Amino acid sequence: MSPLTVFNVFAASIVSIELSSAIVNNSISDVGYLQYKKHINKFRTFYGSRRKYSRSHSGHPPKILYGEHHPILQSSGLQHWFKNWQHLRKNKLTASTFGLAVGFWPGGRVKLWLEKLGAIEPFSGNLATCWSNIKEEEALERYKLITGNTISYPEFLVKKNPEDSWLGASPDGTIESLIYGLPSRGVLEIKCPFFNGDIKTSAPWKRVPMYYIPQAQGLMEILDRDWMDLYCWTVNGSSLFRLYRDEEYWDILKISLSDFWWKHVQPAKELCSKSVIYDPRVELKSLMPEPRHELHRHIVYGSKFLVDNSSLLMREIHGKLQN
Repeated sequence: MSPLTVFNVFAASIVSIELSSAIVNNSISDVGYLQYKKHINKFRTFYGSRRKYSRSHSGHPPKILYGEHHPILQSSGLQHWFKNWQHLRKNKLTASTFGLAVGFWPGGRVKLWLEKLGAIEPFSGNLATCWSNIKEEEALERYKLITGNTISYPEFLVKKNPEDSWLGASPDGTIESLIYGLPSRGVLEIKCPFFNGDIKTSAPWKRVPMYYIPQAQGLMEILDRDWMDLYCWTVNGSSLFRLYRDEEYWDILKISLSDFWWKHVQPAKELCSKSVIYDPRVELKSLMPEPRHELHRHIVYGSKFLVDNSSLLMREIHGKLQN
């Protein structure tokens, strides 16, 4: 039985699984946005401010389903085609979890803390991640056909400077190219959205979802790359976005990541190593992180700004370019 057949059988059998998405703010007020653009080069000055952003929503982050341990999800045919290094990720804060560490998902920050303490099993996948795993190789071939880029596949990487070696990333690929004879170094990230299982009517993104920005900037920072190609693949078409590294955004994002790691994870792990902890939520309550980091709002502003400044290079439906 092929991986896709296994996936379809499994998806049909779990009719009650909830894959609805928690909503993250993906827009800000016009006044706030103009102010943000004006002061983007002084990003740190937002620390401690009380700016407001509107409650309208257009980003729907995929729900992280901790505790869903269906044996078939661990089938070798449903795993990623080359990323099999969970043991390396265990003691690192990885780019794919940066949004969780900031507090982009309700409950995600505390669950990530519990995972890093070993109190709960690491997130091992759901229907959406299995779909991505089995379709990513096909998406990669489509990307290479469209762009002509040659892709390298690095292993799990950590930040080069020793003091930041707690940060890790596993990119889908790296790109080496020449622009006007000068080297240009990029990173590739592929997304195969699940659309709550409604695959036949799916359409490629017209806009980068805001909740992917922490991961994107983290990948570029950890790999020391100047830009990213974010490629969205669906069965009906695809879209390609270009994002650029932003040091000001990274500086403020790193504050929130450092706080999560050094103020919550590491002190709690030290206590766990010295005595048996039965319920970290109770026994280590003083070290349990708040649902959102205090800089969450400012990171939302920064993410919105970077989404607005990303470039849609190409969008096609069934091979026909869209305007």
